[in-house]
Amino acid sequence: MSRHAGGPGGAAGDGLSALAARAGLQECWTDAAGAARRVSPDTLRALLRSMGLPCATAADIRDSRAAVEAPAIPGLPALRVGRAGGRLFLPGLPPGDCLLEAEGGGAPPHAVRLAGGPSGAWLRAPLQPGYYRLLPRGGEPVRLAIAPRGADTVAGRMIGRGDRLWGAMAQIYSLRSAGGDPLASTWGYGDFGAVRRLAQQLAREGADALMLSPAHAMFSADPAACSPYGPSNRLFLNAAYAAPADVLGEDAVRAAMRSLGPVDWAALDAPDRIDWPRAAAVRMRLLRRLHAALPRLGEGVRRDYRCFVAGEGQPLKDHAVFECLQADPAIAADERGRPLPWTRWGACWRDARAPGVRAYARAHAREVDFHCFLQWLAAASLRGAHHAARGAGMRIGLMADLAVGTSPAGSQAWSQAGHLLEGVSIGAPPDLYSPLGQNWHLTAFSPHALRAGAQEPFLAVLRAGLAHVGGLRIDHVAGFERIWVIPEGAGAAEGAYLRMPARELLALTALEAWRRQALVVGENLGTVPAGLDAALERNGILGMDVLWFMRQPAPRRAPAPFLPASHWPPAAAAMATTHDLPTLAGWWQGVDIDQREQARLLGPGETASALRLRRAQERAQLWTCVAGPGAAAAPPRRAPIAAMLGFVAAAPCPLVLTTLEDLAGVLEAPNVPGTVDEFPNWRRRLPEDAARACVSPAWRERLDAIRRARGPGRAPTPT
Repeated sequence: MSRHAGGPGGAAGDGLSALAARAGLQECWTDAAGAARRVSPDTLRALLRSMGLPCATAADIRDSRAAVEAPAIPGLPALRVGRAGGRLFLPGLPPGDCLLEAEGGGAPPHAVRLAGGPSGAWLRAPLQPGYYRLLPRGGEPVRLAIAPRGADTVAGRMIGRGDRLWGAMAQIYSLRSAGGDPLASTWGYGDFGAVRRLAQQLAREGADALMLSPAHAMFSADPAACSPYGPSNRLFLNAAYAAPADVLGEDAVRAAMRSLGPVDWAALDAPDRIDWPRAAAVRMRLLRRLHAALPRLGEGVRRDYRCFVAGEGQPLKDHAVFECLQADPAIAADERGRPLPWTRWGACWRDARAPGVRAYARAHAREVDFHCFLQWLAAASLRGAHHAARGAGMRIGLMADLAVGTSPAGSQAWSQAGHLLEGVSIGAPPDLYSPLGQNWHLTAFSPHALRAGAQEPFLAVLRAGLAHVGGLRIDHVAGFERIWVIPEGAGAAEGAYLRMPARELLALTALEAWRRQALVVGENLGTVPAGLDAALERNGILGMDVLWFMRQPAPRRAPAPFLPASHWPPAAAAMATTHDLPTLAGWWQGVDIDQREQARLLGPGETASALRLRRAQERAQLWTCVAGPGAAAAPPRRAPIAAMLGFVAAAPCPLVLTTLEDLAGVLEAPNVPGTVDEFPNWRRRLPEDAARACVSPAWRERLDAIRRARGPGRAPTPT
């Protein structure tokens, strides 16, 4: 496993280091190989400028430091974060009697006493997690967020009981639904209807969870922008995944399909690679017919839709207006008709609150309503799929995936620019699998904006992710502690770490998950700061034990032996691989090495031949570990997928998750990090209908290996 921390310090001269440290930039850090690194002064200056902190002269630095040290924006509500039953420090408050009331009503306020301190007061936090208001006598109310203890979360209870659950991980778009009826087809890519059918079948196999790829809102006007980790808006869903028959009924959808005229639905669904523009265009035509039919679909349907729109409020309207603007060639297309990012639209369209934007929304009210309708349909589809999974017996049900950031060209950046970093991209420094580093071309929350806004922007995204599911995976959870920020135009390795308010973000995650009784898993892979794993456990968040990283210490240039599964850290979800890492079959055959060579992603001093030789050694080591004493000395030529899955499933973790790609035995992973067009990233489909394949001999062998290693649990339902 790769667990490394960076340290403070550094001296760039003229107060630059002090300003950078005060702004949260980490000048000195330790890389994945354990080597000390220092950020260049030029990088620090570029990043400080992007944060609105001039630093060209000593006077600039002095003024910028004063700006950083200024108090938070006046008038915004304070939010203090504590732990149930713990002591919570409240700076600036005098000791004495106060009233404490739970937000949301219920019990009346009750008296509490604040103990005195040198610069504030101490409160013994309530034992019940939740949001509270503290009402000091003669002072402004203070909002409190009281997080649960780790043992009281879903993850904590699973660990305490010794649970040994298992489940699968699915790329939504990759799913297929076989059958002659076009209504049950997936029309070119998977959707929430296919998710529902798969979850119900996996539940019959004894699974308790189905973790999904990110389903955030994408770009309806630009379906070729298909990376689920580069969303337009994390507050809403990918409208293309809506399953209209699950919400509106089969009759309504059949009528809409007939109204389209001849469509070869089988041909649309046949290819192994998704043609996103073609498939999305057909589905969007169908959804427009359904929107037009909404007045005829019954008062109950219309009432549900009106309640959804009212509940989502202005953020939904902003997203819908953005979708309309981006689809308008007079506003958002270049001379060749290609979509332009909103930062290159005319000045009158770049501000969501501009009079011209409001006038446009009024003039195009029906089109705005269509995009609101799409969000309602997607949300109802996802909620229905989760309820079906739970109804079929899954104890967790569906798990969503929260992407680490959003596209700077998306609707969230357009409508909430003040919450996000500008002029930088986030990514990752060089590590074992990406020796050149990664630039994700995403933006993320500004830590200063989060503090000033009482963490409300973060809470809104978190609540959206948890709204319709039983669990949440947080991509790159190390970003709660620090994020790798890269100046515009710089290489991925030329960035620096920016500190985030980790204590608050983790505690709020624990609280929101506790309120919904949801399981949270954090991706803690790569170069992560010291203490992160312990912080996750304190907050009832499972980490990730991934086979490829579970190694024993070894000399620097020697292959590190694999760690026996019985020694894996238990406070985690165990898995063989992820969407960004090789499949079991692909790793065994070195497909990932071939891809890195083809895409010119080999690091300094690396050669493909040396990596293949090393892989042969690793393969032999893994075979010895997986097969155990008495096994054949030489590893088999073909990947022993069932044995490898059984090895991972034997880990002492409360949850084991396996990818559908490994159950299907495919060679290619969904994504090759560091590439865009070199491979069909986010366009590969599974070779067969996964719900039906569960009963095939190959899948049955692999599922049986997982079930045997997990031990007694929910038995599969006989078929």
